[in-house]
Amino acid sequence: AVMKRNFFLISLLSTIGPGAKPFSTLITFDVDGTLVSSSPGWEKGAHGRSFVHAVDTVLGGKSGTAFPVRTIPEILEKHEFHGSTDGLILLRLARKTLGSSFTFSDTRSKVDEMMKEMFNFVSSCEDSEVARGIAPLPGVLQTLKTLASERHNKGGEKVACGLVTGNVEGIASWNFGYWC
Repeated sequence: AVMKRNFFLISLLSTIGPGAKPFSTLITFDVDGTLVSSSPGWEKGAHGRSFVHAVDTVLGGKSGTAFPVRTIPEILEKHEFHGSTDGLILLRLARKTLGSSFTFSDTRSKVDEMMKEMFNFVSSCEDSEVARGIAPLPGVLQTLKTLASERHNKGGEKVACGLVTGNVEGIASWNFGYWC
């Protein structure tokens, strides 16, 4: 359920209050490559480090020792994480880290716990650390500000904007709130 919920998470950026007209237009945005660009070094930022931290914290006790601290690109091939949801990246990291002791059903049951650990880790970091390695693409901030100030289209119908992401919900919300 967590994977499905996070994969198609739509967090409305405009509020529709009681008595408000229903919106007729929904504009959704992906995150990486649409709103922000991940630059070299993203894996050393808070979000990138939170994956390894979560796997180590939640599953590390299974092996009896802490795992060596490494970054995602040191553990996974680019095609194993680029464009993937946070939950899928966690499962792939767990498989690579635990090796032969990895069981999909056991680890999958821990995904919620690992996502919470990721959020807790990122929440404990300074804003500059969370923003490390990511930046809004040119024109994005102005476009979002324009959409926020003009919540009705030319016909006077309500326009809502949303974020569709595979990121842990709290991390995606922080990123959006920080840049916007």
